[in-house]
Amino acid sequence: MDESIDHANRDDGTDDCTTTGSFDDHGIDDGSELIRRTYYRLVTDDRDAFEPTERFLDRLADAFTRAYLTATDAYELPPHVAAAVDDARAWVGAEFADEPDADLRGTVIPTFYRHAAGFHCAYRE
Repeated sequence: MDESIDHANRDDGTDDCTTTGSFDDHGIDDGSELIRRTYYRLVTDDRDAFEPTERFLDRLADAFTRAYLTATDAYELPPHVAAAVDDARAWVGAEFADEPDADLRGTVIPTFYRHAAGFHCAYRE
C-alpha cells in the first residue's frame, strides 16, 4: 500500500458532514457501530481481507446495507441511503483499485463509511 495516500482526508465533495453521527437521523448515534457490524458481517462470510474486485465491492456494500438494516430494524434502505451506499461503493472501488493489500478493518471499511456518511449528508434533504 502506498503510505502517501491519505484515505481519511480525501475530498469527495461532501463538505464536512462525515462524522460518526451522520446517520443519527436514522437512530444510529455512532457510525463506528456500522463499521464494526460491516466488518463482522464480512468475516462471517469468510471475507476478512480486502480484494479490489467488483464481487468483493458488492459484498462490502451488501455487508454495510445489512449492518444498517440491523441497526435500524428496517426492511429496506431509504432511497437516499441506497444512493449513498452505491456511491460509496464506487468511490472505494476507484480509491483502492491499485491497493490489493489495503487493510480491510482499519482502512477500507472506515473509508467506505466516511464516503457513505458524506453522501448520506448530501442526499438526505
